[in-house]
Amino acid sequence: MFDKDYFLRCSEKTLQTNDKGFFLQFADHVAEVAGSNWIKNVFGKLQTDRERIRIIYQYKPVKEIVCETLSHVQEIYRKKNAEISQKRRKEVEKLITKGTDLKTLVLACQSVLRAPPTGETHTIDDGFTLSLSYWTRATVLIDLKKYSLALLDIQAALKEGLSEELKSEAYFKMGICYKGKGELAKSNISFNLAEKLLEGNFHKLKKIEEYKLRNFKEVLEIDRRVCPSVTDGPHTEFPKASKKIHVKCQKDQGRFVVANENIKTGDTLVVEEPITACLLPDCFATHCHHCFDRLVSPVGCFDCASIAFCKAECRDAALKSYHKYECHFSDLLIGSGMSILCHSALRMVTQWSLKETLSKYKDSRTFCTHSHLRPAEDFLQRTLMAAFLLRCLQKSNYFLDGEANEDVIPNEEEFQVGELLLYYLQMLQFNAHEIYETKCEAEHRFKTAKSGYIGIAIYPTAALFNHDCYPAVTRHFVGKKIIITAVRPLNTGELIGENYGPIFTRKPLLSRQRTLSARYWFKCKCEACQNDWPSYDNGLKDINRRLRCPNNSCTNMFTANPTKEKVTCPKCKKVVNLVDYLAQINDVEAQYQTAFAAVDSQEPEKAIRILCEAIDNYHKVSRPPHYETQVAQEILRACLADFGNVYNYVAKK
Repeated sequence: MFDKDYFLRCSEKTLQTNDKGFFLQFADHVAEVAGSNWIKNVFGKLQTDRERIRIIYQYKPVKEIVCETLSHVQEIYRKKNAEISQKRRKEVEKLITKGTDLKTLVLACQSVLRAPPTGETHTIDDGFTLSLSYWTRATVLIDLKKYSLALLDIQAALKEGLSEELKSEAYFKMGICYKGKGELAKSNISFNLAEKLLEGNFHKLKKIEEYKLRNFKEVLEIDRRVCPSVTDGPHTEFPKASKKIHVKCQKDQGRFVVANENIKTGDTLVVEEPITACLLPDCFATHCHHCFDRLVSPVGCFDCASIAFCKAECRDAALKSYHKYECHFSDLLIGSGMSILCHSALRMVTQWSLKETLSKYKDSRTFCTHSHLRPAEDFLQRTLMAAFLLRCLQKSNYFLDGEANEDVIPNEEEFQVGELLLYYLQMLQFNAHEIYETKCEAEHRFKTAKSGYIGIAIYPTAALFNHDCYPAVTRHFVGKKIIITAVRPLNTGELIGENYGPIFTRKPLLSRQRTLSARYWFKCKCEACQNDWPSYDNGLKDINRRLRCPNNSCTNMFTANPTKEKVTCPKCKKVVNLVDYLAQINDVEAQYQTAFAAVDSQEPEKAIRILCEAIDNYHKVSRPPHYETQVAQEILRACLADFGNVYNYVAKK
């Protein structure tokens, strides 16, 4: 079915993405000692994950290496550093005198995130580094007119402890912030508290009176994200999906989604929160570790300095679940070189208590794993990754309350979690979705728009959709929620296919088939593959427009260059007015141009409305492939994504 060497390389990349990581060296060493004969004829003959996770601790040559290597697993993470925090703060204080900008804010954020808890390092700032970092960042935020965020920092600084002199200044600045937010009653209370603390200091009291008379208005970030509801109400069995879908199951295709009734372009078919999500390490400095929103004025973990959260609520939610187990191992996990899919497998355990995880161990496992196709070599690598992740859990006190497990060989409960990890490492390869964000220049959102990959998530309903090189739907994201929308009409019973990466307009047939067979282990038999539709670069624009027989049960197509006004269909014998049909296609193409003009003037709502109607109209009179319609569908995807995760940046001149 596929090139085995290429297949193994692709599969290996779903385990380790960083070539400098140590995990594959460990796995290769185990494979070398075990020998190909044992891997093929002993390990390769095992039928269950239960047997696989246990045998690496039983077969002596493998056991020795596994236990020796895993005994060295230890906490490795970036710690707080008062000296670095103080250094960044002093840099900010110098920059403020010259004017505040976003670079100043970045340094102020670094100062906050690197600051240790109050009282931990008495030799620097008398132990008040964190409070002073919040205080300094609040000053920057006030200068940038981000009063709501500044207020949170002032309150945090007061909570951590401020001198009496700074307390009066804090209430004064709170007065400014509340006034900027339009909360005048709270502003007056704050100013009055400052005046009481400054009684007798006529110079500062005069300053407060001046500021009471000034106008302040907050500069708010515009959040254009819209989270729609599913069209026509929720499905009874799959409540995150529209009742317009139906889930079928066939031996050769597994579970897949078809239209339960006619679907129109623009129908929202799925709106779903993930059951697990992991942020890409490259985004740790730019996005919230918990909700994936862009960071502006982040707060950190109380212990590590590796990650950041957009607000205290996200930090607290993470600390109550997964982060308390991952915190001290963050740099070790990254240093292993393991993929974000492996981190997701770990997260599927750490986000739950041990009791909840053991309960999930007993549940049926419905996600596709293709375990019958997985070679022994690949299974061994995944089993060793499961053992490594399991060892991290042992050392993080996941199993023992308040005490790390020093015994490398798992007990029965730990073996069950290891078995579950091995299952997750298989199923994530085929069921995870990449979460995207659209990055664009503020000057024109659409001309500069580019999708950027920020994380991985598991969506049980979205995972039901099979692949199609001519997808019927598009997906975009609002935070971590996935939104699946139809980009072409479908009749009842038709497959609702999404796209796993290779799309016919961008990649030729052989390239698509090679990618899909190596990465997802199937041969695509969609219409675009069966008929080898041309790509943009290989003749799509040159395909003649075709007209469909108006008899819905007939599959005949006519050339769009009629020599007669009316002809008789050779298949169903129906008389067809081709000139009327051709006029309708011309009208559709004119609608596309009107929609493109709306995009050019940055009116996505208008463009979506026109495109949905035009694409529906096209499919009434013609059939793909059609260059103009493919472009229209891509523009529709971009317009829908504009109401999801978007990062507008100002381009450097």
